[in-house]
Amino acid sequence: MTVRESVPLSALTTFKIGGNASYVIECADDADIREALAFAEEKKLPWCLLGQGSNLLASDGGYDGVVIRPLASGISITEDETGALVVADAGYPWDELVREACERNLWGIENLAGIPGTAGAAPVQNIGAYGTELADTLLWVEAMNPESGESLRIPKEACAFGYRDSRFKHENLIILRIALHLSKTPAPNLSYKDLAALAASGASLDTPAKVADAVRGIRAKKFPDLAEWGTAGSFFKNPVIPVREFEKLKERYPELPGFPGSDGVKVPLAWILDRLLSLRGFSGRKTKLFEAQPLVVVAEKGASAQDVENIAGDVAARVKDATGIELEWEVRALPKK
Repeated sequence: MTVRESVPLSALTTFKIGGNASYVIECADDADIREALAFAEEKKLPWCLLGQGSNLLASDGGYDGVVIRPLASGISITEDETGALVVADAGYPWDELVREACERNLWGIENLAGIPGTAGAAPVQNIGAYGTELADTLLWVEAMNPESGESLRIPKEACAFGYRDSRFKHENLIILRIALHLSKTPAPNLSYKDLAALAASGASLDTPAKVADAVRGIRAKKFPDLAEWGTAGSFFKNPVIPVREFEKLKERYPELPGFPGSDGVKVPLAWILDRLLSLRGFSGRKTKLFEAQPLVVVAEKGASAQDVENIAGDVAARVKDATGIELEWEVRALPKK
């Protein structure tokens, strides 16, 4: 266990924004996490978890507490005739897990290639992209109860997965590792329009590695270079609205696309921002909506969390005025305490 004091969160998040955390504790195993929790209790400070900081907006005032970073990054893959059980520690980089699976010709998570973050963070918001989400392949999550220090195995059915949501967003649990079941049976999911277009053009997408590479290529065109910009990727969730509300909007905006589901109709927010409100590239102070994907808020060097909050609030107000839809952040905000 490594304890560091007064650590800038800007160095630990992809937004490159945030004041100092009182303490950052790097944990190599489950025992270290228990020690870190005891440290926070001894100091009478709150604590929070941080992986690679790719879905987080930290406060300009920093965090008056203990940031716990689970860094355990072991992985085991047990194959049989039809597929494989993949168990990865929380600190294992997600895209490395995808690459490892693809090298073994295992299907199921190739469409989630290129997503930044760790395996432990993946279940929190049920990461999803290009027609696939984590819940499609997840078997169980092993998590620690921070009050007792005990570990429990939570099956997928008890994870309360939804669109960018899970019980781990709402309960005080520390994810230690995850288990996935991947298949050896070829099953390319090319329903997403950009993948479908590639397939129609004659691109070979007959292995998980080829699909994953294609997804990374698509993402590279839609997301900024982290060497130049700070960002946490898609800032807002695509709104899911009641059918009747969608029908009313469709009367006003006949070209508005929608994707019906069990909870309502998912509306692509990028379409609203671009086609309806002409906000592609919309700028705030040291921030803007990325030209290639208006769902993405990017920040210049020197931008503050307040700058990001201001442009997000402005965009949300414009969407509300035009459609009545209340936007919800996909990015998590880390308060000062």
